[in-house]
Amino acid sequence: MSTARMQFTSQIAGAPGVIFDLIADMPNYGRWLPDTDVFGGTVNVTPYPVRLGTTYLDAGPVEKPGKVTEFDPPKHIGFHHTILVRKALLKTDIDARIRYTLTPNDGGTFVLRELDLLMNLPTLYKLASPFILGSFRKENVRTLACLKRYVEK
Repeated sequence: MSTARMQFTSQIAGAPGVIFDLIADMPNYGRWLPDTDVFGGTVNVTPYPVRLGTTYLDAGPVEKPGKVTEFDPPKHIGFHHTILVRKALLKTDIDARIRYTLTPNDGGTFVLRELDLLMNLPTLYKLASPFILGSFRKENVRTLACLKRYVEK
C-alpha cells in the first residue's frame, strides 16, 4: 500500500456559501466543471439535495462510487470514493478522500482542497505511481480553476 497527500488552493472572489453550494450540487457539476477523459459527471446522487451520507457515482471511463463524509455549510464538505481501475492488466482500487475547507478571506474565499489517496498497486505498477499522481494533480488543479472561473464570471 502506498499513500499520498496533496493540497490545492485558490483565492476565489465569491462568498463561501456560493462556493459551497456549487460543490454540494453534485448532479449539476456540468454547469461549472466540464467532462474530461477522467471525469464524466456525477450521477445517482441519493438523497438529493446533498447532505451528510449522500451517495453518488462519479461517472466516466473510470467509475468512482462515493459518499459525502463531511457536510458543514459553508465551511467544509468532504467526500470518500473508491476509484475502480480496470484497464488492461491493471485491476486495482484507489481509495480517495477529498475535503474542501472554505475560509472567508480578503473579500472572497480561500479554498483549500485536500486529497488523500491510498493505493494498492501491484509491484509491476508501482513504477507508474508518479504518472498516476500526476493525473490526480492535474485533475485537482483543473477542478479548482473551473470553480474559480465560474464563480468569478
